[in-house]
Amino acid sequence: MPSPTGPQSTPALPAPRRFFRAAWLAPLIVGALALALGLVARYLWIEPREMGLACADIPTPWWCGPRVAAVYVHQYNGWGLAALAAGLIALFSRAYWLALVGLAAGLMGLVLYNAGLAAVGLLAALLVIVRR
Repeated sequence: MPSPTGPQSTPALPAPRRFFRAAWLAPLIVGALALALGLVARYLWIEPREMGLACADIPTPWWCGPRVAAVYVHQYNGWGLAALAAGLIALFSRAYWLALVGLAAGLMGLVLYNAGLAAVGLLAALLVIVRR
């Protein structure tokens, strides 16, 4: 039995958690780039009426082919399907790089009007990212 006047040990306190961790850097960079690319594509390349009219001219500019492909991906919910597939596969396989792909595709899908499936894929990807 320890004496009341003797040295007593106090339990060690856990180290304080930092708010910002280096593991957050990759998702922040990927998310910021995907969001910026989606916004630029939407407001400067896909939506402007002048871009559509320029593609109606003959000969068409070189960027009309990729623009039409991007519109088809948008019409057929390509971003949402890509985000959903990448997010769910990452969730079940714990593949971090695939979660980053799901994050990027999900954010692009949210910006480019594929919000339904893209949101589910984004959430699945975020579950993997947060667990790491």
